[in-house]
Amino acid sequence: MKATELKEIDYLKTWALVTVCATAGGFVVGALIGGIFGGVLGAMGVSIRTIKVICGLLGFMAGLPVSYLFFRIFVSRLIVCKIAGQTSDTITPVT
Repeated sequence: MKATELKEIDYLKTWALVTVCATAGGFVVGALIGGIFGGVLGAMGVSIRTIKVICGLLGFMAGLPVSYLFFRIFVSRLIVCKIAGQTSDTITPVT
């Protein structure tokens, strides 16, 4: 077994970091977007029920890019770097 070979713990660490950071980051971004749009909609006289639905959807949609960003960061740094570090004799070319 080579030092650059991936183990299950590598995937688990990456998954845990992505999950925690994406949840926290999505919460912050979603709360900011929801708060801003909730204030604007409230000032316009929109009902509370409608504000909850609209701001919930906007907050969720604003959190998606944050989740994707953390996914890209952690996978590229924790998984791809180890795969790219493997020597060429462990990778069989497809012909």
